[in-house]
Amino acid sequence: MKTVNVLLVEDNPADVELVREALNEANLPHVLRIATDFEEAKNHLASIPMGAPTPDVLLMDLNLPQGNGLELLRIFRSNPEWQAIPVIVVSSSNAIRDREHAARLGAAHYFRKPSDLREFMELGPIVVKWLAQSA
Repeated sequence: MKTVNVLLVEDNPADVELVREALNEANLPHVLRIATDFEEAKNHLASIPMGAPTPDVLLMDLNLPQGNGLELLRIFRSNPEWQAIPVIVVSSSNAIRDREHAARLGAAHYFRKPSDLREFMELGPIVVKWLAQSA
């Protein structure tokens, strides 16, 4: 399997480590780039030149400092080159309106952050599945 570029938009360092562990446990060769707030993520995406390598998958929280994750998802999906890139929302919110809004904006999957470590590790296989479907 090729090394995949993962962009994680997450402000909680503990959740960053959990995501890293979930990807490692799934034996997914990856490079993990982290943006810790809305502005950093938006600036990172804006700095990718047209035709340059993009993230293979975007993992993102909805509750971000300096902005809204749903707005970031809208910005991401507005780029025609990024339509096929799976976006997985990783959020503590289990609100139906958040799930529905994320789906309407093009999120491939909505993963509610569990409090149980074993359940959090299920994120790795979910990422692998969506990468395989988008290949």
